[in-house]
Amino acid sequence: MTTSSRLCDVATMTPAAASGRGCDGDDTPSAAAAAAAAAALRAASRALEDVRAWSRSVGVRVAPGVDVRCVDAVRGGDHGSHRGVFATQDVDAGAMVELITIPERAMIAVRRAADTADGCGGSRDDAYAQDELALELLRHKARGVRGEFHAYIESMPKSYNLLHSWSEEEMAALQDARATVLACERKQDMERAYERVKTTVREILGDSVASEHDARAAYVWARDTVSSRAVSVPFHRAGALTPMGDMFNYAPHDPPVLLDVHGAPMFDAREDTTETERSRDADDDAPIPGDGAYVEGVGFTFRSAAQPQGRRGVRAGEEIFVCYGEYTNLELLELYGFTLAPDENPQDAYVLDVRVSDADSTPLKVFVGGFAWNDLADVRIAIAMKRPRQNEKYLRDIARRGGALGAEEELETFEAIRDAAATALLSFPTTAKADLDTVESDAFVTMSENMQLAMTWRLGIKRIIQRAYKWADARASDARTATVSAGVANISLPYVAKGRR
Repeated sequence: MTTSSRLCDVATMTPAAASGRGCDGDDTPSAAAAAAAAAALRAASRALEDVRAWSRSVGVRVAPGVDVRCVDAVRGGDHGSHRGVFATQDVDAGAMVELITIPERAMIAVRRAADTADGCGGSRDDAYAQDELALELLRHKARGVRGEFHAYIESMPKSYNLLHSWSEEEMAALQDARATVLACERKQDMERAYERVKTTVREILGDSVASEHDARAAYVWARDTVSSRAVSVPFHRAGALTPMGDMFNYAPHDPPVLLDVHGAPMFDAREDTTETERSRDADDDAPIPGDGAYVEGVGFTFRSAAQPQGRRGVRAGEEIFVCYGEYTNLELLELYGFTLAPDENPQDAYVLDVRVSDADSTPLKVFVGGFAWNDLADVRIAIAMKRPRQNEKYLRDIARRGGALGAEEELETFEAIRDAAATALLSFPTTAKADLDTVESDAFVTMSENMQLAMTWRLGIKRIIQRAYKWADARASDARTATVSAGVANISLPYVAKGRR
């Protein structure tokens, strides 16, 4: 069987395709779509103006030179509009600038640490704590225009795309058993959560819901809001909801420090590392995203990052991003209901099952830019330890420091990694090239948002695995050459009795 087309068909995705925005064949949006987009943008603008005015009245502070704006209408769906926080003047690169501060009185939060809470058995763990905060949000929402948080709640998305909400067809479109299992588990978690609180939900909503289906939908919306928008606070495990602050969009941190194995020595600890190229922004000195923190007596403050040397601050007119945490694209789908485009998230990774013996496999995490350091060490050690060793501790130390354990061992290691990548790629029913063709076709824009997210996610994963295959094949070639070249470091490790440099 020929496998090269599936193993090596890495292709590029246009920005338009990656974002999920589609046009008609002549690149002009249809009249109906344009009208819907304009209506969504107007509604979102009104809601944004209302929440701005309300936020000022409850003490939310937005720094001069910072503005929250509607970016564009989201196609097909009732999410309203894409909002973001923008700089209206340059942000100092050398300081952590406070951008938006939300006092505690302006947050939707559970402000008690009771052992038992209505309908959910207390905040014994994160799941029960999320129940508590979701019920608190529903109480405020049920008060309608009379509620103190009405303007804020009206500005929230009307629905979300977290994994648990996906249909079986959409889950299957992930084409990965582990991802599908995760989605099913999250669906079951939501069912259990609603069973815990459904009596309380009906009491809170009263006559405003006509059916169990409506009550469940209301609770799921509240729970998804908590998952995707709450920030960490010290007084409750589920966090708190912060008006205006939750308008910040996500950007990942720089890539993890990864090893460039191609061309490295065949035996020895290595002191150098390779920091992979950032793929989020073509601008080499683009600023790293900001973050946020709770300050006792002040509230929750979102702030820009003090930029490392060589990185600029945010320029006037640019969006200001924050990093919610270091997440893979699958984790972003699970917790927040969105994913970044292929190769845009340097934290994105896929775990290969590398066979190190007839009976055993070792997991190896592969990032967008390279192999995980510790995982690669585990694979190298497992393969090297199949041979008799007199100085096992020294060899383990070399591997933990990123070093190879001999040319023959390195050849077997990376042939195993290459085989694992090939097996993973061949397990998918479609290739990366076929997925890219679909993503860039007119058919893509007619799919559900979840189906678009699934296809975008699996295309990114296939690219990661394809690169793993190429990296492993190149390293195996290095090792094969080393084993047959006289005078090259072709070390037979059984003879290593002492540590040597």
